[in-house]
Amino acid sequence: MRSPDSPAQRPNALEVDLGAIAHNVALIRAAAGPATVLFGAVKANGYGFGLPAVAGAMLAGGADAFAMADPADAIRIRGAGIDVPLLLYGGVLPEPAVARLLAEHDLTCTIADLEAAHAWAALGCYTRAFLKVDVGLERLGVAAERAAAFASAACALPGIRVEGIYTHLHGGETAGYHDWQLDRFDLVLDELERAGIDLPVRLAESSVTVGVGRRGRLNAIDPGHLLYGFLPGGRAEAPAGLRPAFVALRSRVIQVKQVERPGGFDAAAPLALHAGLRVAVIPLGRSDGLRSLTCGEMLVRGQRVPIVGRPSLEHTRIDVTSVPGCRAGDEVVVIGRQGDDEIPFAEVAARHELDGPGLTLEVRSSVQRVYTGD
Repeated sequence: MRSPDSPAQRPNALEVDLGAIAHNVALIRAAAGPATVLFGAVKANGYGFGLPAVAGAMLAGGADAFAMADPADAIRIRGAGIDVPLLLYGGVLPEPAVARLLAEHDLTCTIADLEAAHAWAALGCYTRAFLKVDVGLERLGVAAERAAAFASAACALPGIRVEGIYTHLHGGETAGYHDWQLDRFDLVLDELERAGIDLPVRLAESSVTVGVGRRGRLNAIDPGHLLYGFLPGGRAEAPAGLRPAFVALRSRVIQVKQVERPGGFDAAAPLALHAGLRVAVIPLGRSDGLRSLTCGEMLVRGQRVPIVGRPSLEHTRIDVTSVPGCRAGDEVVVIGRQGDDEIPFAEVAARHELDGPGLTLEVRSSVQRVYTGD
């Protein structure tokens, strides 16, 4: 692993394998077929892995466009000189300042109902948009039964260029539910064709979408967190050979000390810190997200050691009594492999009842992202 890039930050690092991301995109590109438009999901700062590095890796693997919720993420991508289509999922309001931002950075917004479509048109400026259809998630979008009429009305409004239509599939636990959602979306596309409305992009969004680009009139997918090597839940299947982008979460020892117990208020000291204990301190704590990022142990010199006491905002103590050679500067692995031992990502995620993206997003921005495999 490379040393952390910025000496201005504490020596903590989330190691990300950009080569794995590029590999996963290429794998899914092959599974979806060359005619399918592949949107790379880079929501929430690239699922916590960091933009624009993640976007660059996805382009290297064959992504055609990107989708996100936060305009700030889109602006970071544009700032890196990337000029592919950028779709903003729901999250912006039809307001003059937002319209100017969309125009300045060449962004496409989502319109989720007819009221919003009229509001965008009333701004009197040119807006590029995708329409959102709700096929079962009951979140953003117009219900499938009313979507064709919504699309017809939105396309007729001045100042709005409707470039595509999409839906978000969810859930893989119930047999047949995935196909039921796709069937509802296909019916919408059938109605639009009969009405003579040809929308260039017809997109299904979710980690269960691989291969649906070959179904019916769909011609685009957003495979969600599959691109990062996280597998979908339930009955959904993923292409074989996906590689995890999450390599390791690391820190370094900044002090090693022997616990002493002088007289006086010894009884008020933490019970876990008994006299004779050898403790190492690392500069990683609750403000960095550690509460949801540990299994209660860490690796030092290839050996598991327990956390001692309660982590503070920016520091944590570990018991290195069994590692007599430990000293300041030693690497500490919170998640990942060190020597012959490993603290698996899955073990930590299960302990906190988090899925893969959920665990990664717990790593706060105070922790540097260090990239390998590029």
